[in-house]
Amino acid sequence: MRTNKENGKTTIYLEGYINSDNASTIEDEIMSILKDTAPDSEISFDAEKLSYISSAGLRVLLKVRKKLGKAFTIYDVNRDIYDIFEVSGFNEMMNVKKALRSISVDGCEKISSGAHSDFYRLDSETTVKVYKGDFNSPEKIEQNRIIAKTVFTHGIPSVIPFDMVKVGDSYGLVYEMMCEGTLASHLSAHPEDITKYGKRIAELAKKLHSTEIESSELPDARFPYFCNLNYIKEKGYFTSEEESDVYNLITSIPERNTFIHRDLHPGNIMLMDDELILIDVDDSGVGHPMIDLIGMYKVYNEASKTGWTKRTMGLGEDILEPLWNITIQSYLGNEYSDKLPEVNRVLKGYGLLNSLVGIAAAPTLSEDERIEKITKMKKLLFSMIDSLYPIP
Repeated sequence: MRTNKENGKTTIYLEGYINSDNASTIEDEIMSILKDTAPDSEISFDAEKLSYISSAGLRVLLKVRKKLGKAFTIYDVNRDIYDIFEVSGFNEMMNVKKALRSISVDGCEKISSGAHSDFYRLDSETTVKVYKGDFNSPEKIEQNRIIAKTVFTHGIPSVIPFDMVKVGDSYGLVYEMMCEGTLASHLSAHPEDITKYGKRIAELAKKLHSTEIESSELPDARFPYFCNLNYIKEKGYFTSEEESDVYNLITSIPERNTFIHRDLHPGNIMLMDDELILIDVDDSGVGHPMIDLIGMYKVYNEASKTGWTKRTMGLGEDILEPLWNITIQSYLGNEYSDKLPEVNRVLKGYGLLNSLVGIAAAPTLSEDERIEKITKMKKLLFSMIDSLYPIP
């Protein structure tokens, strides 16, 4: 019996027919696999090549359920077998997932690209977000679909999510397609529209940050900062005192139930009848508006200078820097007109933790190079940490 063990997960492949003729043998094989599997391993079954299962086969799965003491997931169940699980009530005792439709992105236009996913145009009405690396997980993608649905149903201007699909060896989510493309593409072709869309982005951000969503529906937008702090600590780059100081910095950001996108840049905004529509809402949460501003500053002012934005969305600092200046001025209003350098300083300071994680995780750096860069960035962070405060 085929199995795959990776990253604390064990997948057991169910294939062919499982009936009274072979159920006993199948049971012995599964139990042997479970015996050799770590107790804390996540167990799941892949039923893509399962053609038939009788009551004898169902009882084998019931014994597995009893041995594990908890529900497990069965993926890629075809329609006929899913009906068997449903009629028998097994889908209430186990997490049974119907087989996903398969699509290809060969020859499709790549709309945008990120560290964890790529967006492709499937046709005039739909796009697909294809996940990569550790994010290429059906469980995570289903959670992303639920988040996208939650965001849309709360009135956030975002693309409509459809179904999860298989794309080769990867998984993806299908969304509606905005016929006018991304704001990044538009600004690349029409840089004269920077002022117009800088103000429009500010209007969009204000709308997002005035929308309240229960914290039970979306995660605390500060959570990734705590994860980054823990990562740096585990790598040994922070002392206990430094860890405490950074923890206090993160908790200085007030808790709020307002919507936070966390990646609000022109590559994640599409145009429909001149309306700005969000894509890539997977990392959305609730929190203080400055969390969005921190991320925006980093992309518009820092990533644009490294060439990253030019590679991923076709925009360089010649577009993004003035776009940011107009956006932040319009967002904060006249009372901050003479305080923008200070605003930028504060946002940069809060964003240094994310920059430290980027260095700590960079695969191309030697350890000596890594330590040198981290030491320099830590010096900057702790030289300004006592002067940082929430904005606005």
